Amino acid sequence: MKDWMIDFAEFAREELPAESAERLIGLLRPAIRLSAAEDGEIVVGRLGGLPKLPDDMAWPSLADGCRPMSFLAELDCGELARYEVDIALPGTGTLLFFATTDARQSQVIYVPHGIAVAERPAPDDHATVYAELPLAAVTEPSWPERDHPALVDVFGSLEEAEERVWHHVLDEDTGETFDQQLTLFEDGGRDGPPHQVGGYSDGLQSPIEAVAAHAAGTGWYGDPAFQEEARQWVTLLQVAEDTRAGMIWGDGAWLIWGIRKDHLAARDFSKVHLSVQGH
Repeated sequence: MKDWMIDFAEFAREELPAESAERLIGLLRPAIRLSAAEDGEIVVGRLGGLPKLPDDMAWPSLADGCRPMSFLAELDCGELARYEVDIALPGTGTLLFFATTDARQSQVIYVPHGIAVAERPAPDDHATVYAELPLAAVTEPSWPERDHPALVDVFGSLEEAEERVWHHVLDEDTGETFDQQLTLFEDGGRDGPPHQVGGYSDGLQSPIEAVAAHAAGTGWYGDPAFQEEARQWVTLLQVAEDTRAGMIWGDGAWLIWGIRKDHLAARDFSKVHLSVQGH
């Protein structure tokens, strides 16, 4: 068993019946959690600041070209390659994330290693310049939310997963359930906003895999086409609101970029799906 799995596996095996615990552990995916870099830590990317773009690349804007997007984040794929994750990121180069100020439209740009780049000032005041926040990384376990399509593949249905895992009663006297203990386990391991690369995103409404599959026109839960399409999607980046960078989108919203596995393998970032999820 890999190091990043051990704590969660011990927790699940202690709290759940053996069969349910092993099914849940089998669903774990390694995610790269991003946090503000301290002195001496390896910097794997940043929030905010100004983007470094090739000279011949225009600043991303809306389709009409009249309103520029805001630069949100940069990921250094070469540095991220040090960390285990469940998605096939490029081994080198950088990923740049832009979005409109309402975070309803976005563009992701991959700049291969060796391409000359230079810091680019914002074209006008329609593009918000966020405070720069360097990011460090660590691999951590991630597990599916209780409405994730992956649960259907392992438990047969969301209802069966609810019964076997989240609604499993740990204490008959108090009525305490596994779901309550899982929340405590999760909160105890976090420090700062949950920025993340790969793994299961923290969908506040619906998992990015479900949102993207539905947007592709495959229906919803219960439709085999939906289930198959959801399997093709992964989390590329999750950015939570972070006051240190001045990133506040209202109602506690998080931005989650999903991408199909085949598009990621082809280094085609033109068809990512951005989901804005708030409380």
